[in-house]
Parts: sequence; structure tokens; C-alpha cells
Amino acid sequence: MLSKPAFSSVNLNALAKMVSNAGFQRIMFDEDFKQYGRQMKRLLKKNGVACAEKCSFKEIINSSYTHLLDHYRHEYLYKTSLLNSYVLKNYSLTDTVLLNEFKVGNSKADMVLVNGTNKVFEIKTELDSPERLNSQINDYYKAFSEVYIVIHHSTINKYANLLDERVGIMTFNQNSIEVLRRAQSDQTRLDIAVMMKSLRKDEYLALVRNLSGFVPKVQPVLLFKSCLQVLSEYAVDEVQFEYLKVIKQRINTSTNELVVEPNLPDSLRFSCYNSNLNENDYLSLIKRLNYRF
Repeated sequence: MLSKPAFSSVNLNALAKMVSNAGFQRIMFDEDFKQYGRQMKRLLKKNGVACAEKCSFKEIINSSYTHLLDHYRHEYLYKTSLLNSYVLKNYSLTDTVLLNEFKVGNSKADMVLVNGTNKVFEIKTELDSPERLNSQINDYYKAFSEVYIVIHHSTINKYANLLDERVGIMTFNQNSIEVLRRAQSDQTRLDIAVMMKSLRKDEYLALVRNLSGFVPKVQPVLLFKSCLQVLSEYAVDEVQFEYLKVIKQRINTSTNELVVEPNLPDSLRFSCYNSNLNENDYLSLIKRLNYRF
């Protein structure tokens, strides 16, 4: 595949929607994946990428991903690089969970990493605005101790003066993530109610049970409030410790083994991780990636 510069923002945006978590779900699980592949190939041509008459789905995906890296660096590319070049190189998935779009307070963290430590990653691409950044960071500190902003290396000056010195800075450059400034741990803003609300019902019940040894026997409408009252009797850092242990129960060992398989394109690892890929899904996906259009 040979490429030449593309100039249509409309076509780039359309291609970016296909090279996304939602888009790759269709490739993995939908019956119309062939139609999706042909559409992606047509968009590549509209974006100035000359495709071979017959090429595999894997080649189409790789070309699309590479083209977007050069011309339209949207959020999915940052998340994929964060998994591939930072998480997989520095942590073991056997004792680490990476959460996508995790709601904390009035904000939604782009990614959260929990193992022996806990980190929030707020991604600001070149297409984003810093408008809500401070309120987002304040929300993240209500449940987690380390906060990082992930930005393109060309926008460092744009964001550096907006950040508290405790906030870490990571830069995206050439499909790789590097730590420019390490985050400083801050537990002074932890909020038990915010932590509870970020969990599923079975998880906050497990949190209460792990700390107190029981779950309040009350009417369903009073359950959350009663659980919050129980947790309020404990130190906030003690609650956070158990909160993180509960979150780590989301680790899926079978998916973790498949995500690092060499046959998977790097561009698909993040989406596969978030779909809790099983072995049958994996075998079906590999077959689809080899299909030629």
C-alpha cells in the first residue's frame, strides 16, 4: 500500500470513526464485517491511500491506523498507544486492570490503571479543548491518588501552565507514550461517596462486606445510604485500599492471555482487551483479519 497526503477532514473523521473501539467491535462480532471492510477500503482511497486490488483486512486496518497517526490523531490512537507502549511494557496484566471510560463524580476518566498503585489518565488530543480539565482532575482525585494528563508532544506549552504540579504529564509521539513528569500521590481529596457511586452494586456491597464483615439488612431503597453510613465509620484511605481491591476483581485472565498474542495487530489490542475477548472470539477474529477484499 502506498500513501499520499490527504486533505479532507470529513473523510478523515469518517475513517477515525471506523478505527475506534465501537468500530472494531463490528469487525470482531458483527455479521456484516465484510461490508465494513469494503467501506474502510473505500474511505482509505478517498483519503488518498492507494490500496492493492486484493488486500487482507489486517492490511486495511494497519494502513488506516498509520494514516490516522499522520493526519488525524484521535483519542483511540492515544488509548491504544497507552496500552501497547506504556502498560504492557511496565505492568503485568495478571495483577493489573485497565478501565476504559470510568465514571468518577461528574467526570468520566479516559482510562484508569489499578494494581499495586492506581493511576487516572486524562487524554487531551490535538482535537480537544482544555476547558473542563480542572474540574475533571478534581473529580479524579476523589477516588484515585495519581492523575496523569496525556497530550501530544507539540501541545506541552499549551497545558503545562494549566496543571497543578502534582499532576503527571505523559506525551504522545510517533505512536509511543513517554512520561514527561511523574505524578505525585495525593489522598487528601478522597471522597467515600464518590468511590461508592463509581462501583457496580455488587462491588460496593463487596466493599462494605470486606471492611465491616456484613451488609446492612434494609429495604432496597435505603441500601446505598446505609452502606455509605457503614463506610463513613472508616478512614478514607482504608476505604480506598479496599475499593481498589474490589476493582481489581475485574481482571479477566483469559482475555489478558489473548491480548498479547503476536497475531493480533497492535491497533486492535485495546479494543480486544475492552471486549473481554474469549478464545472463540479470538479465533474468529484472526480468520476475519485474513479475509481479502
